[in-house]
Amino acid sequence: MLTLEKRDSIAYLVFDNPESKVNTLTMDTMKQLSGYLDDISNDSSITCCVIRSLKEDIFIAGADISEIQSISTKEEAYQLVRKGQAVLDKLENLKIPSIALINGACLGGGCELALACRYRLATLHPKTQIGLPEVNLGIIPGFGGTQRLPRLVGLPEALSLILPGKAIDGKKALKLSLVDGCVPFEFMDKSLVDFINIVIKNPRKILKNRQSRRSTFLKLFEGFFLVRLLIYRFSRKALLRKTSGFYPAPEKALKAVVSGFGVSLKRGLKKEAKLFSDCIETAVFKELSGLFFSQEKQKKCYRNKDIKSVQITQAAIIGAGLMGSGIAWSLSYRNIPVILKDIKSAYLLKGLQSINKIFHQLKKIRRINQRDVSLGMHRIIPQINYEGFHNVDLVVEAALEDIDLKKTVYKELEKVVSKECIIATNTSSLSVDELSSSLKNPKRFVGLHFFSPVNRMPLVEIIPTKKTSPETIQTMVDLVRKMKKTPVVVKNCPGFLVNRVLLPYINEAMYCVLDGAGISSVDSLARKFGMPIGPLSLADEVGLDVGLKVLEVLECGYGKRMEVSIEIKQLYQEEKFLGKKSGAGFYLYGKGKKIENPVIKKLSKEASNNRDLKYEIMDRCLFIMINEAARCLDEGIVTDARELDLAMIMGTGFPPFRGGLCRYADNIGLDRVVERLKCFSAELGERFEPCDYLLRLAADKELFYKREE
Repeated sequence: MLTLEKRDSIAYLVFDNPESKVNTLTMDTMKQLSGYLDDISNDSSITCCVIRSLKEDIFIAGADISEIQSISTKEEAYQLVRKGQAVLDKLENLKIPSIALINGACLGGGCELALACRYRLATLHPKTQIGLPEVNLGIIPGFGGTQRLPRLVGLPEALSLILPGKAIDGKKALKLSLVDGCVPFEFMDKSLVDFINIVIKNPRKILKNRQSRRSTFLKLFEGFFLVRLLIYRFSRKALLRKTSGFYPAPEKALKAVVSGFGVSLKRGLKKEAKLFSDCIETAVFKELSGLFFSQEKQKKCYRNKDIKSVQITQAAIIGAGLMGSGIAWSLSYRNIPVILKDIKSAYLLKGLQSINKIFHQLKKIRRINQRDVSLGMHRIIPQINYEGFHNVDLVVEAALEDIDLKKTVYKELEKVVSKECIIATNTSSLSVDELSSSLKNPKRFVGLHFFSPVNRMPLVEIIPTKKTSPETIQTMVDLVRKMKKTPVVVKNCPGFLVNRVLLPYINEAMYCVLDGAGISSVDSLARKFGMPIGPLSLADEVGLDVGLKVLEVLECGYGKRMEVSIEIKQLYQEEKFLGKKSGAGFYLYGKGKKIENPVIKKLSKEASNNRDLKYEIMDRCLFIMINEAARCLDEGIVTDARELDLAMIMGTGFPPFRGGLCRYADNIGLDRVVERLKCFSAELGERFEPCDYLLRLAADKELFYKREE
């Protein structure tokens, strides 16, 4: 994986793992690196050391996560990290200049290795990303990242990268002085030669440029203890607002950065190693690292070389509402021209405004520039007719959730699109088999369920009909990945996977309110559990009209266990509460304030004296989800618990630090889940009756995640 080459008095340490698409820093590689650094130190003819990768778009993707995951104790973690730090200390202390040539991903341990070099030269390759994303795995940088980065770019800038686990491109890295040069990747070899000459003959020029990018006043300012204390307190307060205290790694990273900034590097590295080892024994690290491997596994799912996929070069969207415009933006953003059709120009205008707003949000955070905004908008053609539809490879229908309306759209489409064109529906609950029944060629029809808001939600459910061709499925999988989203192929059923599991949770939250729980109390408990938003606030955001329509589909499909309360139905029908968009739902919205809706509060019953609702609300809401998830696994709606958990995290925001819904159930014990469900069933009705699959697992002392996993 690592080789040492010597050419013209220059030592080249070259990373290239032939057995993987990426280079990682394993401990064997670190040991090999240590030996090569000794060889370089003992060779007086070497005047410069260059570290580079032979892979086209990867420098070093980071440490080997599986090695870190296999660590069992804090002491083992501490010793492992200290060994790695010693190797990079050896690199930093080379008497000759060292250069990291960064082309492609330079993350985690790879970034820490680059920081230990005296100089860094990055390329403008679109995949060049430099950063320390360890907190996203529940750990902190352990090979000196929390110490060397602040010393190089300053305390505030280092925190802005380390705490959110953010990666930046070469241009941004140069601006921060993280790298000393940024060159076109097509000319990186020529640029490297020129850079080496400057490093050897005139190193002061590079150091002067580096220093000029950082304010002298800011450097002096950071030197005061009280300033660092204020930075720590303000940063910690902001962190807690964001993480709610569920993720310990960012706080430990903050402590490592600030406490190490005012002391020697040697002391700072010891502190970093100690805080890193503290993370290893946390449940959060275990779950987040497991989620990392789940995501990596998902990238390899549904790949079949024997099935031919069609490249989507032009698409069309029917419906310019919230979902339709979001899908149109997502396709345009990935350089796919889109026809956006609706029945009225006013609807199209509103859709285009939504798309333009998303583009400008990205421009505001400097993800794209004005040229990208203009090109993105020009790739979208708004129209009220079917002109040009004969040229498209895909049509995504995002019309209202009305089965007759959708079927009418498909009949019109079959008259204007080519025979090869794929027709997809973005329905969130209607049967794709039923929707395809009116088509002359149902093989090309598929469900393509995006989640709102499309520009932020990474999941897409792909729902084949009984007649959908394998080529259509493979094409949709490849398209979703091209859109930088995660595909999950699920079987057709009312609500598919995510909505089928999520809606009982929201429905049960409504029942809790009717049983006497406060609206805010229910939402507050959900947020304390780790949900990004309370179930009743979520219902208001989505729209009570939309939510109830989906619930009615589920009730029709699954009977009493999905039954919506009569009181909630009457509220919608009589009071016309639509949620946030109408200013009234479970909450009243106005003048920036949000208060509980008194009309709904009046429907709440007095809780009986022998029941404390706050201790049962989350069990009711979560265990009913677990029960439905068990049914989905039993019916084969999704492949396994791992995929179900990934879908729930990506599609609903289920707290990642809990590992997913099934992982959470395994951790608290399926026997406890079954016991509580039986109690609730006896008190509250058959919607809590535990399913046969869950009963079998609990009886056999099994888990959703099989023990070998």
